[in-house]
Amino acid sequence: MPISNSIQDIYSAEPAFPILAHSLLHEPDNGNVIPNDSVPDNSDRNDWNLKEHWDKGIQNSQSSIFRCGTVIGFSRLRSRVKDNDDYIAQVPRHLLTKSLVQSSSHMGPKAFIIFPSGFEAFAPRTLLDALQSSSIETNLTREEAIKRLDNVQLLPVHNFRHAAQAIGKVSESLEQIGNARQLETNASTFEPVFLIVVGLDTLAEGIIRASNPVRGTALLAATLRNLNRMSRSYASYLSTFLVNTNGLGPATFEQPHQQGPNSTSNQDKNPRSSWDDGIHSVFQTPGSSLLPTLLMKTLDQGIDTHILLSDVNMVQVAEVIKCRLGSGLGKWGSWTPST
Repeated sequence: MPISNSIQDIYSAEPAFPILAHSLLHEPDNGNVIPNDSVPDNSDRNDWNLKEHWDKGIQNSQSSIFRCGTVIGFSRLRSRVKDNDDYIAQVPRHLLTKSLVQSSSHMGPKAFIIFPSGFEAFAPRTLLDALQSSSIETNLTREEAIKRLDNVQLLPVHNFRHAAQAIGKVSESLEQIGNARQLETNASTFEPVFLIVVGLDTLAEGIIRASNPVRGTALLAATLRNLNRMSRSYASYLSTFLVNTNGLGPATFEQPHQQGPNSTSNQDKNPRSSWDDGIHSVFQTPGSSLLPTLLMKTLDQGIDTHILLSDVNMVQVAEVIKCRLGSGLGKWGSWTPST
């Protein structure tokens, strides 16, 4: 097959069937042919596809990537800082609006969104348009969509201190929601509550510029610990999203260095040094670190499942680059605004 055709078919290709190692080592004593039990059925052929997970939305299942009780981070490459806010917000907004459409209860807020002032991807008008989008299975009228938005509480902030205070207020509200749910007679219906925190990484960089890196990373680490505590405390119904606006990786694409004939770059001396953090993307150039700074490493430490959005051959790809509490590492799916 020509190389050009293989590149075009990268997203339609499917992985080869796995073969269990023991089937290659042991032969049956009776001389019969080994039954082909190691070949999975068709239901397992797309277990790598992240798209199946966001199509289902938030699930009350440990096998789902998007579930309650974990902190899920969404990041893009730092070299894409010129993209508008909508680029990084598409997947978490889809999960939110899908849950709002499917919601059948009206017991208090279903979502708390903490975001920097001026971030338009979760503005009321944007959420209203998303609720009426053709990508949502149930078509809502404008009046019905507005009623769904009554379950969303927006908390705009101006700096990191305001964001930390807003997270504390949400914690109090979550305790009230938990108490109210214990009194509900029909508690069998799974109704997730969203906590979406936008731009915490960018707000922490503001502290670093005004003070120093130690203070900025310390405050970020303390806030992330608070988010993790909340996520574990209300694990039965709370889904926590951390939408990072500053991005991962170097500030710009690496440019070739002008070196003399006898000079050796630092990367050549230690070619695996940038992989020491263990966080990388299979779609990016080997050797390019996604967590080059202490702030980025601190941010990733507070995330259970980390989703990276990037462009591959003009297609936007969402990829699991970290999965602390499951087997989702490496799952990916192509994403388009109409998905």
